[in-house]
Amino acid sequence: MSSSRSRHVGKGQFATLLTTFLVASVLSGVLLAGIFVPAAGSAGLVVKAGPKVFDALPAEFDILPPSEQSTLLAADGSVLATFYSENRIIVPLEEISPHLIDAIITIEDRRFYEHKGIDPNGMARAAINNLADESTQGASTITQQYVKNTLLEAGLQEGNQDKIDSATEQTISRKLREARYALALEQKMSKDDILMGYLNISPFGTNVYGVEAASRLYFSKHASELNIPESALMAGLVKSPIQYDPFNDPEAAKNRRDTVLAAMLAEEKITQEEFDEATALTIEDMLNPNFTPQGCAGAGNAAYFCEYARQFLLQSDQFGKDEAERKQKLLRGGLTIKTTLDPNMQKAAFEEITSLIGVNDGSGANTALVSRDVKTGRVLAMAQNTNFGVPTESDPQATQTNFNVERALGGGDGFSAGSTLKPFTTLQWFREGKSVWTKLGSHSTTFQAHEWNIPCAPEYASTWTVGDVDGKRGTFNVIDATAYSVNRVFAEMATQLNMCEIFDGMAALGISEPDGSPHKPYPPQIIGAPATPLALAGAYGALANEGVLCKPMPVNEVLDRNDEVLVKYEPSCEQAVPAREANLVSTVLQKVSQTPSYYGVAIDRPHIAKTGTAELNSNLWVAGSTAQVATAVWAGHANASSMSMNNIYANGVQWGFVYGGTFTGPVWHDYMTRVTADMEWVSLPQGDLGPMPLPPRTEPSERGQSGNGNANSGGNANNEGQGDSEGEDDD
Repeated sequence: MSSSRSRHVGKGQFATLLTTFLVASVLSGVLLAGIFVPAAGSAGLVVKAGPKVFDALPAEFDILPPSEQSTLLAADGSVLATFYSENRIIVPLEEISPHLIDAIITIEDRRFYEHKGIDPNGMARAAINNLADESTQGASTITQQYVKNTLLEAGLQEGNQDKIDSATEQTISRKLREARYALALEQKMSKDDILMGYLNISPFGTNVYGVEAASRLYFSKHASELNIPESALMAGLVKSPIQYDPFNDPEAAKNRRDTVLAAMLAEEKITQEEFDEATALTIEDMLNPNFTPQGCAGAGNAAYFCEYARQFLLQSDQFGKDEAERKQKLLRGGLTIKTTLDPNMQKAAFEEITSLIGVNDGSGANTALVSRDVKTGRVLAMAQNTNFGVPTESDPQATQTNFNVERALGGGDGFSAGSTLKPFTTLQWFREGKSVWTKLGSHSTTFQAHEWNIPCAPEYASTWTVGDVDGKRGTFNVIDATAYSVNRVFAEMATQLNMCEIFDGMAALGISEPDGSPHKPYPPQIIGAPATPLALAGAYGALANEGVLCKPMPVNEVLDRNDEVLVKYEPSCEQAVPAREANLVSTVLQKVSQTPSYYGVAIDRPHIAKTGTAELNSNLWVAGSTAQVATAVWAGHANASSMSMNNIYANGVQWGFVYGGTFTGPVWHDYMTRVTADMEWVSLPQGDLGPMPLPPRTEPSERGQSGNGNANSGGNANNEGQGDSEGEDDD
């Protein structure tokens, strides 16, 4: 009769056990002499003690730094997101709980501090215990496991499947190779360094490597803070992270944890009382998981800025020679990426835009806001009223498209910018030496093809019938035409200018085609060309900065895993348009902001601003700047950008006719008031507009009603649908 301790062993189990026993036997015969060489002996003496077959095995291998997660930080040092191929955070031994160190050594290699890298006696004992079903330890030492994981990591980093297979194959030759490496490794590394490397490289779950990342995942705490039962649970995972996964099989995890605790008790690492208290805990009571996803999905309302910064790095020649190298650095390099995002401004941005149109609002409409530092181009805030990700039943409006930026950086093609483009016609007006006091508006609403001067592309000359909201009859100087946003006046101005140079000026300030070339100089495009909020904010920042445009910059610097500067980004600014003309436009916009039309937009400090409403009231804008911060706010339907926003019901408010001034204007005002409250009061440049002619012009006989959002829209009859139907008291 068989004893109660016997068991049936299948063919596969027998083969595995026999292999383990043979390996132990081989190593005992081959290496026994080497193991007991005095510590002062060289690795060469160890090798010479064995037969030629072992002597032929390599003794050296490169210990590459293991892949480590990279961390994206806001400007104040707070964490925005992490990126990784392997979720790992490397920590020194002194930042790992002594309980965890005791548990690991007890269950994996209790003679760790006594052997020289190989423990043939332990391997033989493990094989015998496995046959008796009494195993509480693996056959490999911690040093051997470290070797195996390091070889595997090298294969993963290189994407070399042969190396991956070689590191994981179940063969005696692999064991011999690991043994040879382990012996050599112990000659040049201290036990503590080997233990630290092992604890940082080992898997502790599905794509969770090293004790720090695992501790944060399972318990939302640092590895230094782990108590006895938590340490035992973690130590038990090393044998089989999948089999003992506490999330998927808490019963198996508890049994394994208790096995570790029993071993710790037997080794007198814990007391009976500590054992009893620890084993009484359920796995559910122990766990306090942190399931924050990696990448920009974990960045909350800063997710779109995060993705913009990621795309910026992947396209940066400073960051790497090609995209493959840049991705490798980001996902495996353990980098610290210091961004330009101001968390307080980001919070204000998200709160203000979602107070207008909430996330997953029933209207299906969208809104976005972006801020740039005028003097450096640093992107300070970037928000939109959607969640970052793919649409689901519970989150139907989720998207990975960033409404604030161009397609190449994760966004789209922009939106019709409406009257926010009018200052660029004014810019060319001044560049051609014309006066701000010239009265315009006597032209009919229809402009014939022959009236346009488009020398770079005469084929774009065409008839354009301009629409305006009722109440804009009469003539206006440029200041009043801007304040009341009279489309007819700006069309008339454009007929007196080189149209090509209007669009060249836009492109110089960042309002351009994706490749940086000017928009096609089709006449209605002077108030209908598309722009992204990021580009529009930059252009207005340049107008407030004497024509100096600073390229948008989301990242300040990147540090490597040793906190050494890997890449440092500096502001890149240039004189995009002449200072004189930029200052004249700025002065016009400063005067405009003081008119009754801008009471709902203007803030209590020097600034410029212009509202905009695209055709059919489809895209609503405000763009403007102080001397320090430039901001653009947009609202519309991102997936149907020509759809009217009139009569929208959003956040419980029923709107009538909507315009940039009435809809997005208060958002711009409230946001800019919040974020500039503690900033220095700085005056904007002033241009010499010359004396106003006397007597002053006669006021127009009719004006639209201010601020109610219900004026009748005049529409637009142009044949390309690019006109602007703004209500001028509102816009």
